[in-house]
Amino acid sequence: AGDPTELALLAAARARGVERSDVERERPRVSEQPFDSDRRRMSVLRSDGVLYVKGALEALLPLCREVPPGVAEALALLAGRALRVLAVAEGRGPDERDLTLVGLVGLADPPRPEAVEAVRAAREAGVRTVMITGDHPATALAIAKELGLLREGESPEGTVHARATAEEKLHIVRGWKARGEVVAMTGDGVNDAPALREAHIGIAMGRTGAEVTREASDLILTDDNFASIVAAVREGRGIYENIRKTLVYLLAGNAGELVLMLGASLLGLPLPLLPLHLLWVNLVTDGLPALALVMDPAPPDVMRRPPRRPEEPMLGRREWTAVLATGLLDAAVSLGTFLWSLQHLPVEEARTLTFTVLVCCQVLRSFAARSVGLLHWEVGAFDNRPLLAVAALTLALQVALPEVPALAAFFSLVPLEATHLALALGLGFIPVSVLELRKLLLRGVARARARAPAGG
Repeated sequence: AGDPTELALLAAARARGVERSDVERERPRVSEQPFDSDRRRMSVLRSDGVLYVKGALEALLPLCREVPPGVAEALALLAGRALRVLAVAEGRGPDERDLTLVGLVGLADPPRPEAVEAVRAAREAGVRTVMITGDHPATALAIAKELGLLREGESPEGTVHARATAEEKLHIVRGWKARGEVVAMTGDGVNDAPALREAHIGIAMGRTGAEVTREASDLILTDDNFASIVAAVREGRGIYENIRKTLVYLLAGNAGELVLMLGASLLGLPLPLLPLHLLWVNLVTDGLPALALVMDPAPPDVMRRPPRRPEEPMLGRREWTAVLATGLLDAAVSLGTFLWSLQHLPVEEARTLTFTVLVCCQVLRSFAARSVGLLHWEVGAFDNRPLLAVAALTLALQVALPEVPALAAFFSLVPLEATHLALALGLGFIPVSVLELRKLLLRGVARARARAPAGG
């Protein structure tokens, strides 16, 4: 364990026959000036009087009296290969002056394959990824291109920030917040802590992050993997989408029950449902499918949608329109069933049939509620097995209620003929069918509009 840069340097030294333990035994440390983001260098004075300094080349050059030729070209070559470049110098005595530049060290930290894919997924999701690093500008630019942060012809301005200090990181975060953006900031060093605290979501690295950085953060990334952040975005969007569609489903069911009862009262009809029926519908018929809807996998297109604004309500005009329209649809089928039943059946049997039709409508409608724009088969017919199980169980219980004498007496129901049960199931398919056909109709209209400019 330890700083990755220091470990890489020790590994390179060991490959050349230099062991740290031997150096510490033969020439122990006398003093040390640790790395500082403002100085951008560190130094160690050993017992033989030699001062060893490493850091950014720009920070060391003013302190050197001897610089070998070709340093600038070597720097450009290493940085252009996306290598982090450290300059190494040595001198005599404790003061960092009159140094001799010994050479440059290139450190490779190739992006993980999943990080490249995560950057692409974040771009598609409307999440802009900005690189803030202490590396040389050429190194930062090369890494940004490897990651896909910059595409061909795109300017690095605003996307790649090199040689950034703690103050500059803080300024960048505040700048994005001033534009009204929701800012998540990742970091592992002590100088990242102020920016992490300033961001809406501060994310610290769990493996390599400093303790103060983890304390300043809101989240700790245990695997230090950018792809995990994008996966969390996907999961969060999926959870939000599930909560919203579940609310629409529940409210639409309540609206349908309300319109059914109100319509029957205005028409001077007997009560189509008794209080116990409404309680059963709300607790079982609505409640169980709603619990299953919340467990739905994230929609396949969830990462191709633009981010929502923080002030956007969970239920907007589109959702409330869906609640009202779907509620009216459920109520129309149920009230129509009750009107027809009263003309052909006793009141108790008409009420039982209407109760069964309403339950079938709401249970089957849960399959259309899984997505606003995709059909149930497109979302994945068998991806939400709890919903399939709940639908089958609820329909079975509904069929059993009038057939079990004790339950039938408790709910004031009467047994239904097989033809009436088949009728109830068929009528129950009307709302889900209408909602699914509406998706196809809207999709066709959208395609026609997309083709219209090219054809006209």
